[in-house]
Amino acid sequence: MAAKKPLKYRVLRKILASFGVHEEQGRGKGSERMLVGIVDGRVVRYPTKCHHEGDEKQIPVINAIRRHFKLTAADGVSDQDFYGRA
Repeated sequence: MAAKKPLKYRVLRKILASFGVHEEQGRGKGSERMLVGIVDGRVVRYPTKCHHEGDEKQIPVINAIRRHFKLTAADGVSDQDFYGRA
């Protein structure tokens, strides 16, 4: 089973893209990046801090993003499936 671990922003973005969540260019303020996806038929946005592509996102931040876009085990996406897409 894949363990929860911190991920570089570029790797997290790749994983999220495989679930249909992408970064909206030109949105977000300053060092924020805006993540956008469809959840239950609605457009959902989530801002996250990112100063550069190599920034490491910690586990609590990744968990919050997963909850926001319904990508948790309770929603049918196991940790192994999520982290295995890296």
